[in-house]
Amino acid sequence: MLQAMDKHGNTITLFTNTYREIVNMKKNVQSFFCPICKGAVFIRSGKKVIPHFAHYSNPNCHAVEEGEGLYHERGKMLLFNWLTKQNLAVELESYIKEIKQRPDLLLHIGKKRIAIEYQCATISRELLKARTEGYRSVGIYPLWILGANQLKRKSAHKLRINTFVQSFIHQFSAQLSPRIFFFCPVANQFIIAHDIYMTSKQLAITNFINSKLNQFSFLNLFDHKLFTSENLYTLWEREKLIFRTKQRHKLSIQQLQWHKWLYSKNVYLHNLPSIIYLPIQSQLFMNKPLWEWQSSFVLEKLALLQIGETINIDSYKRIPKVNTTSEFPLTCNTFNPLYEYMLLLKQLQMFSQQSTITFRKQTEIYFPKTIDEAVIADRHLLHKLKQISMFLPK
Repeated sequence: MLQAMDKHGNTITLFTNTYREIVNMKKNVQSFFCPICKGAVFIRSGKKVIPHFAHYSNPNCHAVEEGEGLYHERGKMLLFNWLTKQNLAVELESYIKEIKQRPDLLLHIGKKRIAIEYQCATISRELLKARTEGYRSVGIYPLWILGANQLKRKSAHKLRINTFVQSFIHQFSAQLSPRIFFFCPVANQFIIAHDIYMTSKQLAITNFINSKLNQFSFLNLFDHKLFTSENLYTLWEREKLIFRTKQRHKLSIQQLQWHKWLYSKNVYLHNLPSIIYLPIQSQLFMNKPLWEWQSSFVLEKLALLQIGETINIDSYKRIPKVNTTSEFPLTCNTFNPLYEYMLLLKQLQMFSQQSTITFRKQTEIYFPKTIDEAVIADRHLLHKLKQISMFLPK
Protein backbone atom coordinates (compact mmCIF):
# COMPACT_ATOMS: atom_id res chain seq x y z
CA MET A 1 0.00 0.00 0.00
CA LEU A 2 1.17 3.53 -0.76
CA GLN A 3 -0.41 5.14 2.29
CA ALA A 4 -0.55 4.49 6.02
CA MET A 5 -1.41 6.39 9.21
CA ASP A 6 0.95 7.56 11.90
CA LYS A 7 0.19 7.37 15.64
CA HIS A 8 -1.56 10.75 15.47
CA GLY A 9 -3.97 9.61 12.73
CA ASN A 10 -2.24 11.59 9.97
CA THR A 11 -2.13 10.04 6.52
CA ILE A 12 1.41 9.42 5.26
CA THR A 13 2.01 9.02 1.52
CA LEU A 14 5.55 7.74 1.12
CA PHE A 15 6.26 8.61 -2.50
CA THR A 16 5.65 12.31 -1.80
CA ASN A 17 8.68 12.30 0.53
CA THR A 18 12.33 12.54 -0.50
CA TYR A 19 14.67 9.57 -0.26
CA ARG A 20 16.40 11.17 2.75
CA GLU A 21 13.09 11.79 4.54
CA ILE A 22 12.10 8.14 4.07
CA VAL A 23 15.49 6.98 5.40
CA ASN A 24 14.99 9.15 8.50
CA MET A 25 11.50 7.71 9.04
CA LYS A 26 12.97 4.21 9.04
CA LYS A 27 15.81 5.22 11.39
CA ASN A 28 13.39 6.79 13.87
CA VAL A 29 11.48 3.51 14.09
CA GLN A 30 8.28 5.48 13.76
CA SER A 31 5.01 3.51 14.13
CA PHE A 32 2.64 3.30 11.18
CA PHE A 33 -0.75 1.63 10.89
CA CYS A 34 -2.92 0.25 8.11
CA PRO A 35 -5.85 2.64 7.42
CA ILE A 36 -8.17 -0.35 6.92
CA CYS A 37 -7.46 -2.88 9.68
CA LYS A 38 -5.39 -0.55 11.93
CA GLY A 39 -2.70 -3.25 12.14
CA ALA A 40 0.98 -2.35 12.28
CA VAL A 41 2.80 -1.82 8.98
CA PHE A 42 6.40 -1.08 8.09
CA ILE A 43 8.20 0.84 5.35
CA ARG A 44 9.65 -0.91 2.35
CA SER A 45 11.91 1.18 0.16
CA GLY A 46 15.01 0.95 -1.96
CA LYS A 47 16.52 2.02 -5.27
CA LYS A 48 14.49 -0.57 -7.21
CA VAL A 49 11.30 -0.37 -5.16
CA ILE A 50 8.62 2.31 -5.02
CA PRO A 51 8.38 3.27 -1.32
CA HIS A 52 5.36 1.60 0.23
CA PHE A 53 3.99 0.11 3.43
CA ALA A 54 3.61 -3.60 4.11
CA HIS A 55 1.83 -5.53 6.87
CA TYR A 56 3.79 -7.39 9.49
CA SER A 57 1.02 -9.98 9.61
CA ASN A 58 -2.69 -9.79 8.90
CA PRO A 59 -3.86 -12.08 6.10
CA ASN A 60 -7.50 -11.04 6.60
CA CYS A 61 -6.97 -7.37 5.75
CA HIS A 62 -8.37 -6.23 2.39
CA ALA A 63 -5.12 -4.43 1.69
CA VAL A 64 -3.24 -7.73 1.91
CA GLU A 65 -5.76 -9.45 -0.37
CA GLU A 66 -5.08 -6.82 -2.99
CA GLY A 67 -1.31 -7.35 -3.07
CA GLU A 68 0.31 -5.22 -5.77
CA GLY A 69 3.38 -5.41 -7.93
CA LEU A 70 5.85 -2.69 -8.81
CA TYR A 71 4.23 -2.11 -12.21
CA HIS A 72 0.83 -1.52 -10.62
CA GLU A 73 2.18 0.69 -7.82
CA ARG A 74 4.09 2.91 -10.22
CA GLY A 75 1.04 3.31 -12.46
CA LYS A 76 -1.20 4.17 -9.53
CA MET A 77 1.32 6.74 -8.27
CA LEU A 78 1.60 8.37 -11.72
CA LEU A 79 -2.18 8.51 -12.15
CA PHE A 80 -2.56 10.07 -8.69
CA ASN A 81 0.00 12.77 -9.51
CA TRP A 82 -1.60 13.31 -12.93
CA LEU A 83 -5.01 14.02 -11.40
CA THR A 84 -3.55 16.16 -8.60
CA LYS A 85 -1.76 18.39 -11.11
CA GLN A 86 -5.14 19.08 -12.75
CA ASN A 87 -6.36 20.45 -9.38
CA LEU A 88 -8.81 17.58 -9.03
CA ALA A 89 -9.80 16.32 -5.58
CA VAL A 90 -8.46 12.78 -5.52
CA GLU A 91 -7.83 10.32 -2.68
CA LEU A 92 -5.31 7.50 -2.85
CA GLU A 93 -6.41 4.04 -1.64
CA SER A 94 -9.47 5.40 0.12
CA TYR A 95 -11.35 2.65 1.97
CA ILE A 96 -15.14 2.61 1.46
CA LYS A 97 -16.43 0.97 4.59
CA GLU A 98 -20.03 0.36 3.43
CA ILE A 99 -18.92 -2.00 0.67
CA LYS A 100 -15.49 -3.00 2.04
CA GLN A 101 -13.75 -1.89 -1.14
CA ARG A 102 -10.64 0.15 -1.64
CA PRO A 103 -10.32 1.73 -5.10
CA ASP A 104 -6.86 2.71 -6.24
CA LEU A 105 -8.09 6.29 -6.61
CA LEU A 106 -11.29 8.01 -5.53
CA LEU A 107 -12.02 11.15 -7.50
CA HIS A 108 -14.46 13.88 -6.39
CA ILE A 109 -15.94 16.14 -9.08
CA GLY A 110 -18.67 18.31 -7.62
CA LYS A 111 -21.10 15.91 -5.96
CA LYS A 112 -19.97 12.98 -8.09
CA ARG A 113 -17.54 10.32 -6.96
CA ILE A 114 -15.56 8.21 -9.42
CA ALA A 115 -13.66 5.10 -8.37
CA ILE A 116 -10.64 4.58 -10.61
CA GLU A 117 -9.24 1.05 -10.62
CA TYR A 118 -5.89 0.42 -12.29
CA GLN A 119 -6.03 -3.27 -13.15
CA CYS A 120 -2.77 -4.94 -14.18
CA ALA A 121 -3.47 -8.54 -13.15
CA THR A 122 -6.13 -10.88 -14.48
CA ILE A 123 -9.31 -11.14 -12.43
CA SER A 124 -12.53 -13.03 -13.07
CA ARG A 125 -15.51 -11.46 -14.79
CA GLU A 126 -17.50 -12.26 -11.65
CA LEU A 127 -15.13 -10.23 -9.47
CA LEU A 128 -15.17 -7.32 -11.92
CA LYS A 129 -18.96 -7.33 -11.88
CA ALA A 130 -19.11 -7.58 -8.07
CA ARG A 131 -16.72 -4.66 -7.56
CA THR A 132 -18.48 -2.56 -10.19
CA GLU A 133 -21.89 -3.21 -8.64
CA GLY A 134 -20.46 -2.48 -5.20
CA TYR A 135 -19.37 1.01 -6.26
CA ARG A 136 -22.68 1.71 -7.98
CA SER A 137 -24.63 0.59 -4.90
CA VAL A 138 -23.21 3.57 -2.97
CA GLY A 139 -23.50 6.07 -5.83
CA ILE A 140 -19.91 5.84 -7.05
CA TYR A 141 -19.18 5.61 -10.77
CA PRO A 142 -16.55 2.94 -11.61
CA LEU A 143 -13.78 3.60 -14.16
CA TRP A 144 -11.39 0.76 -14.93
CA ILE A 145 -8.01 1.36 -16.58
CA LEU A 146 -6.03 -1.68 -17.68
CA GLY A 147 -2.28 -1.89 -17.42
CA ALA A 148 -0.59 -1.80 -20.81
CA ASN A 149 0.82 -5.22 -19.93
CA GLN A 150 -2.66 -6.44 -20.98
CA LEU A 151 -2.46 -4.67 -24.36
CA LYS A 152 -1.92 -7.03 -27.31
CA ARG A 153 -1.56 -4.70 -30.26
CA LYS A 154 -1.19 -6.52 -33.59
CA SER A 155 -0.80 -3.56 -35.96
CA ALA A 156 -1.62 0.15 -36.29
CA HIS A 157 -5.35 -0.59 -36.20
CA LYS A 158 -5.64 -4.14 -34.94
CA LEU A 159 -6.06 -5.35 -31.37
CA ARG A 160 -6.21 -8.84 -29.89
CA ILE A 161 -9.02 -8.92 -27.33
CA ASN A 162 -9.32 -11.94 -25.06
CA THR A 163 -12.34 -12.46 -22.81
CA PHE A 164 -10.59 -10.72 -19.89
CA VAL A 165 -9.86 -7.51 -21.83
CA GLN A 166 -13.31 -7.65 -23.43
CA SER A 167 -14.91 -7.39 -19.98
CA PHE A 168 -13.37 -3.92 -19.53
CA ILE A 169 -15.16 -2.31 -22.48
CA HIS A 170 -16.71 0.99 -21.36
CA GLN A 171 -19.65 2.68 -23.00
CA PHE A 172 -20.77 5.74 -21.10
CA SER A 173 -23.93 6.40 -23.14
CA ALA A 174 -25.70 5.25 -26.29
CA GLN A 175 -24.17 8.23 -28.12
CA LEU A 176 -20.56 7.35 -27.28
CA SER A 177 -18.63 4.52 -28.90
CA PRO A 178 -17.29 1.61 -26.81
CA ARG A 179 -13.69 1.96 -25.65
CA ILE A 180 -10.99 0.25 -23.58
CA PHE A 181 -8.47 2.22 -21.50
CA PHE A 182 -4.83 1.18 -21.12
CA PHE A 183 -2.05 2.96 -19.25
CA CYS A 184 1.67 2.24 -19.41
CA PRO A 185 3.67 3.46 -16.39
CA VAL A 186 6.95 2.76 -18.22
CA ALA A 187 6.21 4.93 -21.27
CA ASN A 188 4.00 7.23 -19.15
CA GLN A 189 1.32 6.93 -21.81
CA PHE A 190 -2.39 6.37 -22.27
CA ILE A 191 -3.51 4.07 -25.07
CA ILE A 192 -7.26 4.08 -25.70
CA ALA A 193 -8.98 1.74 -28.13
CA HIS A 194 -11.99 3.61 -29.55
CA ASP A 195 -14.63 2.47 -32.03
CA ILE A 196 -14.02 -1.29 -31.82
CA TYR A 197 -15.16 -3.71 -34.55
CA MET A 198 -14.55 -7.42 -34.06
CA THR A 199 -13.26 -9.23 -37.15
CA SER A 200 -12.99 -12.65 -35.49
CA LYS A 201 -13.39 -14.19 -32.07
CA GLN A 202 -10.38 -12.38 -30.56
CA LEU A 203 -9.28 -9.82 -33.16
CA ALA A 204 -10.68 -6.33 -33.68
CA ILE A 205 -10.16 -3.26 -35.82
CA THR A 206 -9.96 -0.22 -33.58
CA ASN A 207 -9.03 3.45 -33.62
CA PHE A 208 -6.08 3.76 -31.23
CA ILE A 209 -5.44 7.04 -29.43
CA ASN A 210 -1.96 7.36 -27.90
CA SER A 211 -1.05 10.24 -25.63
CA LYS A 212 1.63 11.09 -23.10
CA LEU A 213 0.27 11.71 -19.63
CA ASN A 214 1.40 15.35 -19.53
CA GLN A 215 -0.44 16.04 -22.80
CA PHE A 216 -3.72 14.51 -21.69
CA SER A 217 -6.43 15.56 -19.24
CA PHE A 218 -9.00 13.54 -17.32
CA LEU A 219 -11.78 14.88 -19.55
CA ASN A 220 -9.93 13.60 -22.61
CA LEU A 221 -10.86 10.09 -21.50
CA PHE A 222 -14.40 10.86 -22.61
CA ASP A 223 -13.54 12.25 -26.06
CA HIS A 224 -15.40 10.70 -28.98
CA LYS A 225 -12.88 9.36 -31.52
CA LEU A 226 -14.61 7.57 -34.41
CA PHE A 227 -13.30 6.06 -37.59
CA THR A 228 -14.17 7.99 -40.73
CA SER A 229 -16.23 5.85 -43.10
CA GLU A 230 -13.30 6.02 -45.51
CA ASN A 231 -10.91 4.54 -42.93
CA LEU A 232 -13.30 1.91 -41.59
CA TYR A 233 -14.35 0.48 -44.94
CA THR A 234 -10.83 0.65 -46.35
CA LEU A 235 -9.61 -1.44 -43.41
CA TRP A 236 -12.57 -3.74 -43.74
CA GLU A 237 -11.88 -4.29 -47.44
CA ARG A 238 -8.67 -6.06 -46.45
CA GLU A 239 -10.51 -8.13 -43.84
CA LYS A 240 -13.11 -9.11 -46.44
CA LEU A 241 -10.40 -10.22 -48.85
CA ILE A 242 -8.78 -12.37 -46.12
CA PHE A 243 -12.19 -13.82 -45.28
CA ARG A 244 -12.77 -14.78 -48.93
CA THR A 245 -9.35 -16.08 -49.91
CA LYS A 246 -7.47 -17.27 -46.79
CA GLN A 247 -6.36 -20.89 -46.94
CA ARG A 248 -8.05 -22.77 -44.11
CA HIS A 249 -5.88 -25.78 -43.47
CA LYS A 250 -7.34 -26.48 -40.05
CA LEU A 251 -10.90 -25.58 -39.16
CA SER A 252 -12.28 -25.24 -35.65
CA ILE A 253 -15.32 -27.33 -34.79
CA GLN A 254 -17.51 -24.22 -35.14
CA GLN A 255 -16.05 -23.36 -38.56
CA LEU A 256 -16.42 -26.95 -39.75
CA GLN A 257 -20.07 -27.01 -38.70
CA TRP A 258 -20.64 -23.71 -40.50
CA HIS A 259 -19.07 -24.97 -43.74
CA LYS A 260 -21.22 -28.12 -43.56
CA TRP A 261 -24.28 -25.94 -43.05
CA LEU A 262 -23.32 -23.85 -46.13
CA TYR A 263 -22.99 -27.02 -48.21
CA SER A 264 -26.46 -28.08 -47.08
CA LYS A 265 -27.72 -24.79 -48.57
CA ASN A 266 -25.74 -25.39 -51.82
CA VAL A 267 -23.65 -22.32 -51.03
CA TYR A 268 -19.85 -22.06 -50.76
CA LEU A 269 -17.54 -19.45 -49.33
CA HIS A 270 -16.68 -18.02 -52.75
CA ASN A 271 -20.30 -17.34 -53.69
CA LEU A 272 -21.61 -15.93 -50.43
CA PRO A 273 -23.35 -12.57 -51.02
CA SER A 274 -21.15 -9.55 -50.31
CA ILE A 275 -23.58 -8.34 -47.64
CA ILE A 276 -22.32 -11.18 -45.43
CA TYR A 277 -19.41 -10.29 -43.12
CA LEU A 278 -20.00 -6.56 -42.76
CA PRO A 279 -18.69 -4.55 -39.76
CA ILE A 280 -21.16 -4.35 -36.88
CA GLN A 281 -20.13 -2.70 -33.61
CA SER A 282 -22.55 -4.87 -31.62
CA GLN A 283 -20.36 -7.84 -32.57
CA LEU A 284 -18.28 -6.91 -29.52
CA PHE A 285 -20.96 -8.52 -27.38
CA MET A 286 -21.94 -11.48 -29.57
CA ASN A 287 -21.12 -15.11 -28.87
CA LYS A 288 -21.64 -16.13 -32.49
CA PRO A 289 -19.03 -15.11 -35.08
CA LEU A 290 -19.92 -12.34 -37.53
CA TRP A 291 -19.84 -14.65 -40.55
CA GLU A 292 -22.07 -17.23 -38.87
CA TRP A 293 -25.03 -15.12 -37.79
CA GLN A 294 -25.04 -12.84 -40.84
CA SER A 295 -24.97 -15.80 -43.23
CA SER A 296 -27.80 -17.61 -41.41
CA PHE A 297 -29.91 -14.45 -41.38
CA VAL A 298 -29.32 -13.73 -45.07
CA LEU A 299 -29.73 -17.29 -46.37
CA GLU A 300 -32.64 -18.31 -44.15
CA LYS A 301 -34.58 -15.04 -44.23
CA LEU A 302 -33.51 -12.15 -46.44
CA ALA A 303 -32.70 -14.16 -49.60
CA LEU A 304 -36.05 -15.95 -49.43
CA LEU A 305 -38.10 -12.75 -49.33
CA GLN A 306 -39.78 -11.55 -52.52
CA ILE A 307 -39.35 -7.94 -53.63
CA GLY A 308 -41.86 -5.87 -51.64
CA GLU A 309 -42.13 -8.33 -48.75
CA THR A 310 -41.31 -7.19 -45.23
CA ILE A 311 -39.42 -8.75 -42.35
CA ASN A 312 -39.89 -8.19 -38.63
CA ILE A 313 -36.38 -8.50 -37.18
CA ASP A 314 -37.73 -9.28 -33.70
CA SER A 315 -39.24 -12.47 -35.10
CA TYR A 316 -35.83 -13.93 -36.01
CA LYS A 317 -34.91 -15.97 -32.95
CA ARG A 318 -31.66 -17.60 -34.09
CA ILE A 319 -29.68 -14.56 -33.00
CA PRO A 320 -30.08 -14.07 -29.24
CA LYS A 321 -30.46 -10.53 -27.99
CA VAL A 322 -27.27 -9.00 -26.70
CA ASN A 323 -27.17 -8.96 -22.90
CA THR A 324 -24.42 -6.67 -21.74
CA THR A 325 -25.60 -6.28 -18.16
CA SER A 326 -24.11 -9.47 -16.75
CA GLU A 327 -21.09 -10.06 -19.00
CA PHE A 328 -20.18 -6.44 -19.75
CA PRO A 329 -20.97 -4.43 -16.60
CA LEU A 330 -19.26 -1.24 -17.84
CA THR A 331 -21.56 -0.72 -20.84
CA CYS A 332 -25.13 0.46 -21.32
CA ASN A 333 -27.33 -2.26 -22.80
CA THR A 334 -28.26 -0.48 -26.04
CA PHE A 335 -27.13 -2.99 -28.66
CA ASN A 336 -29.21 -4.69 -31.34
CA PRO A 337 -27.00 -6.36 -33.97
CA LEU A 338 -29.85 -7.14 -36.38
CA TYR A 339 -31.07 -3.55 -36.32
CA GLU A 340 -27.54 -2.24 -36.86
CA TYR A 341 -27.11 -4.69 -39.74
CA MET A 342 -30.41 -3.75 -41.38
CA LEU A 343 -29.45 -0.08 -41.24
CA LEU A 344 -26.42 -0.91 -43.39
CA LEU A 345 -28.65 -2.70 -45.91
CA LYS A 346 -30.94 0.31 -45.83
CA GLN A 347 -27.98 2.55 -46.71
CA LEU A 348 -27.28 0.25 -49.66
CA GLN A 349 -30.95 0.72 -50.70
CA MET A 350 -31.55 -3.01 -50.54
CA PHE A 351 -34.24 -2.54 -47.87
CA SER A 352 -36.45 0.35 -46.82
CA GLN A 353 -37.40 0.90 -43.21
CA GLN A 354 -41.09 0.69 -42.37
CA SER A 355 -40.84 0.91 -38.59
CA THR A 356 -38.29 0.37 -35.84
CA ILE A 357 -38.43 -3.40 -36.36
CA THR A 358 -39.78 -3.92 -39.90
CA PHE A 359 -37.99 -3.54 -43.24
CA ARG A 360 -39.20 -4.02 -46.84
CA LYS A 361 -37.05 -5.72 -49.47
CA GLN A 362 -36.26 -3.53 -52.48
CA THR A 363 -33.66 -5.46 -54.51
CA GLU A 364 -32.59 -9.04 -55.03
CA ILE A 365 -29.51 -10.34 -53.24
CA TYR A 366 -26.62 -11.10 -55.58
CA PHE A 367 -24.76 -14.43 -55.33
CA PRO A 368 -21.40 -14.32 -57.16
CA LYS A 369 -20.47 -17.38 -59.22
CA THR A 370 -16.66 -17.28 -58.90
CA ILE A 371 -14.09 -16.08 -56.39
CA ASP A 372 -13.05 -13.31 -58.79
CA GLU A 373 -16.65 -12.09 -59.06
CA ALA A 374 -16.97 -12.25 -55.26
CA VAL A 375 -13.84 -10.14 -54.65
CA ILE A 376 -15.01 -7.53 -57.16
CA ALA A 377 -18.49 -7.48 -55.62
CA ASP A 378 -17.04 -7.07 -52.12
CA ARG A 379 -14.87 -4.16 -53.22
CA HIS A 380 -17.78 -2.51 -55.01
CA LEU A 381 -20.12 -2.85 -51.99
CA LEU A 382 -17.59 -1.41 -49.52
CA HIS A 383 -16.80 1.45 -51.91
CA LYS A 384 -20.53 2.18 -52.09
CA LEU A 385 -20.77 2.26 -48.29
CA LYS A 386 -17.87 4.72 -48.19
CA GLN A 387 -19.62 7.00 -50.67
CA ILE A 388 -23.00 6.79 -48.96
CA SER A 389 -21.55 7.46 -45.49
CA MET A 390 -19.91 10.66 -46.70
CA PHE A 391 -23.36 12.19 -47.19
CA LEU A 392 -25.01 10.92 -44.02
CA PRO A 393 -25.58 13.41 -41.17
CA LYS A 394 -22.87 13.23 -38.50
